[in-house]
Amino acid sequence: MTKAPEELLALPAGTASVGENLHRAIESGRLVENKDGTLELAGDPKQNVNWMYVNNGPPLGCGFLMHFMFRHAYAESAVPDGCSACYKVKVVPRTLRELVAAWEVGKRIQCRSKWGTDLNNPYSQNTYAGYFYTAGLDAARALFKVVREALNADPKLGPNIPMTIKRGCSEYEAMVGPSDRYEFTPEMAELEAYLKTRFRERKAVHHGSTVAAHWVETAFRIGDDTYLDFTGGKRLRKKTVTYDPS
Repeated sequence: MTKAPEELLALPAGTASVGENLHRAIESGRLVENKDGTLELAGDPKQNVNWMYVNNGPPLGCGFLMHFMFRHAYAESAVPDGCSACYKVKVVPRTLRELVAAWEVGKRIQCRSKWGTDLNNPYSQNTYAGYFYTAGLDAARALFKVVREALNADPKLGPNIPMTIKRGCSEYEAMVGPSDRYEFTPEMAELEAYLKTRFRERKAVHHGSTVAAHWVETAFRIGDDTYLDFTGGKRLRKKTVTYDPS
């Protein structure tokens, strides 16, 4: 049975209802309610400096599911139903040279993915990472084999590049608990379908040259001199003069 909007907004989420969570987010300035009743995230979209995207697949809707539903409607108390089938094959390059090589591999695989620096991700202990997005664990396991073979065959990569399968975003597990214990209800699917009609998304700015510059900067700062592969051998900054302590 389809529920009315007021019934859906009355669903509990954390210490309040979904409607109350949204009201609080609007009152605090984290969400904006437009005159036509649509809702959008407050502030200007952040410029992406971390990730290069490979759009070999349908859009994921993370702006709505993570940034709107999880953080505001559910007040970080429940994983959105729209994320229930999301499994990721994670690749962990160890140098910028490996990151770029893995990104090139990713472009040839028919699956949506992103590649970049994970250093500023509070839920990751990796400097570089690549994520393939799949629908379901079986699909992730099948893709894992394809990616593993492709990495193994690349002379700049090989079998020692770490790979894992994870479910959804790490932020979900940090806030909600282990991903093998997530719970979803039919009402959540109805609620998300309704709120999707009211959500107005603004895309973040993405410039490939800015991302590439950030990759080089990150490699320089952590002492990864493979960045020289992409600067024609020119150092990003000159080495400082050091002195004999004796």
